[in-house]
Amino acid sequence: MMQLHSKSKTAYFCALALLFSYVEIIIPRVVPFFRFGLANIAVLLALNLSFSSFILISLIKAIAGSLMSGILFTPFFLISLAQSFFSAFIMYLLYMFNRFAKQKLFSVYGISVIGSAVSAVVQIYCSSLYLGEGTFILLGPMLIFNTVSGIITAFFSTKIFLPEEINLQMDTCIFENDSSKTRLHLFIALLIFFACASVFFINKLFLLTGIFIAALMIQKLCKRRIYLLPHISLWLFIFISTVFVPDGKIIFKIWNVSFTQGALITALQKSLRLSAVSAFSQCAVCLRPPEGTILALTLQYYRKLSDTFRSAQGNIFRRIKITLGQQ
Repeated sequence: MMQLHSKSKTAYFCALALLFSYVEIIIPRVVPFFRFGLANIAVLLALNLSFSSFILISLIKAIAGSLMSGILFTPFFLISLAQSFFSAFIMYLLYMFNRFAKQKLFSVYGISVIGSAVSAVVQIYCSSLYLGEGTFILLGPMLIFNTVSGIITAFFSTKIFLPEEINLQMDTCIFENDSSKTRLHLFIALLIFFACASVFFINKLFLLTGIFIAALMIQKLCKRRIYLLPHISLWLFIFISTVFVPDGKIIFKIWNVSFTQGALITALQKSLRLSAVSAFSQCAVCLRPPEGTILALTLQYYRKLSDTFRSAQGNIFRRIKITLGQQ
């Protein structure tokens, strides 16, 4: 096993998850809005660790990923955290049952697919708490997509072998142990949190539209690029899960499906709220965790791994092998 102590080992696997997430971003998507979930490769590779380390890796993966992607102060972070915990818990139970049964119950493919299915159910259930029961319409397609992603991540996890010894010594620390900067980051975090929380108390569409535009401008001022595709996919998800639930005056009908004024307004409100919160949360990418924490070590390892990956030559598979010290 890797010659790293427990804290470093946990941070390393979390950094691997972030690396695979980065790789997924640069791979062209065959199906729009469909993610392979390559970060789960690192989770599958960590199955032979202790239960506490495995669960911690799943949680830190969600926290670090949310911090880097700019969704830390949105409901998506809570959904991601719940997904990571419950899918990891089930996968580890299946792994332990499999060990007791001498590897006769489940293959890594079975564990991965079941974990992906649990993740889909948790995601839809958590989303329904805010969007309503119409969200369950998407459970079927989500289970199909996650089954495919579970097979893909299991396949790649069998092709990746971690080196016996890992040398990830940091030349410099990217997190300064400066109390004044720590207080500044805490103040920024609180400011973003209250800005995001206040959005959910506003119902007027013109106010929500203005706040969303303002949030995008602030995001731009923070030198964070504005990507419209995540907002479009979010709005599609919300509209599909909301407009099919009749509420108020009927605007028009398609076959037996009624599109109502109340459902449309509700969908617009929820879409604008979540988009505004997402834009505000993008400003959190400037935050840095305190030095010495697992989260800080995770981001340090990730920077080292991602720098190696970007500087490596060849196709994606060769660059991953080089990054992991296999070539």
